[in-house]
Amino acid sequence: MAFINSSTFIILCGKTGSGKSLLLQQIELSGYPTINLEKIASHRGSVFGGLLLPPQPSQQDFENELKRSISRNTHSKYIFIESKTPSLGKRKIPTWLYSKMDDGILIELEVEKKTRIDNLFKEYTTAGKKKLLECLQKLKERLPAAKFEQSQMYLNTENYEEFIDNMLDYYDQSSRYHLPKKATITLPVGSTSQYHIMQQLIQLLQQAGINISVGIPLSS
Repeated sequence: MAFINSSTFIILCGKTGSGKSLLLQQIELSGYPTINLEKIASHRGSVFGGLLLPPQPSQQDFENELKRSISRNTHSKYIFIESKTPSLGKRKIPTWLYSKMDDGILIELEVEKKTRIDNLFKEYTTAGKKKLLECLQKLKERLPAAKFEQSQMYLNTENYEEFIDNMLDYYDQSSRYHLPKKATITLPVGSTSQYHIMQQLIQLLQQAGINISVGIPLSS
């Protein structure tokens, strides 16, 4: 795929709930070149990732939209994208794109667990107890029996904060969610303003000699 060879990906990394998707949305709204994998795949990646989203496109439509998204940014030296595992629900990130991501600049978001819980609470709990329980069932064979039963109990009693806390312990320890290599830049996240976090990131990139050109901001 020659049309992506001239661009370097800036990859937003971090633990589950660290706000990678929220930050990428802010970056996109502010006019910086982005590829939003979650939006294109209509899935966030985990067993809970399809909640509150439209049905997924076909694999062919997914890949075609990825190519269009990259083509729109073909003249950009840098493109922002979020770190993902190779699969987003039933859709697979193409090898040519995943290889490009492996060569990117890694930005790790450092976020307190309480903030991560708050982010996930806002993002998922409106799906309701029934849908969350259905998703949890997909983890029954992966979770220790005691942890699965505890998580199920938290959902049945609608104790969502404890449920999320419990699930984060699982995701944090899962090797598939660890960074593949050391991050280029670490971004401590303290502000709840995504715009402020974005400004901090752009400043850190500039200090590292990485200057990003802004395009035309998307209308809100």
